[in-house]
Amino acid sequence: MKRLSKNFSKKKTLQSLVRTALRCWETDKGWRAIAELQMRGSPRTFAIATRLARSASWRRRSLGLYIASQLRQRRGPSSGEYAVAETQKLLLEGLDDRHLDVVRAAVSGLGHRPHPAALNDLVRLATHHHDRLRWDVTVSLGRYEQPVAIEALLRLAADPDDAVRDWATFGLGSLQSSDTPDIRAALWRNLNDQDVDVRGEALVGLAVRHDERAVEYLLEHLSPESRVLELDAAEALATRRLLGPLQAVADALTDRERDGYWFGRLQAAIEACSANAN
Repeated sequence: MKRLSKNFSKKKTLQSLVRTALRCWETDKGWRAIAELQMRGSPRTFAIATRLARSASWRRRSLGLYIASQLRQRRGPSSGEYAVAETQKLLLEGLDDRHLDVVRAAVSGLGHRPHPAALNDLVRLATHHHDRLRWDVTVSLGRYEQPVAIEALLRLAADPDDAVRDWATFGLGSLQSSDTPDIRAALWRNLNDQDVDVRGEALVGLAVRHDERAVEYLLEHLSPESRVLELDAAEALATRRLLGPLQAVADALTDRERDGYWFGRLQAAIEACSANAN
């Protein structure tokens, strides 16, 4: 059987990629086609994205916005983001679309290409009844540092949907540089969340702020079953108080377990704690 090239989509025309993205909507093949379209920043690709974004078909409008959201040039002296202001205008228009999926595409794009004019709409949509849209909003709000964005993330960190809480906690803990009592309170609350990913993001958020409660938590919970986020938190805290427990975890591992990404994160945590005199 003839093998397909790993980068077969790079050989396809723009029209062919558009057809593939529409025919294979929300599949891996469709997203690969969109990713390739995003890497072909040019006046022609932008014109196609604009035409799609103003189509009568909601799926075509969504595709146009997904292309616009990360339109880039792959190589050459002009490599990097392409037509930022022009694509931001398309994305802002998409926030007022009548179809949920088009709005989701616009919201997602305005996370990749933030614009101050989008903020009020993003905050408004943070209370939408559809959890997939709230998730998109949560991801995008992590790129906005204005107080109103942080207030929205604080509310979303208590959202009933696990995935929304996870991303809101990540946004507050790792993407935002602000350090306020309200942020710490939300992170501390989510350290006891029912969802393990939410707990991990909350722990990292406290650790990067050098909150002593994160040290106490790790002293109680570090073990060979610890997840990567716990090891990342230990590395961020970089305190000798954690060196003994981390070394005990390493000593309990078999030779077969002393390999791979997880073990690398454990070593990084041990090195960080060893280098700190405190």
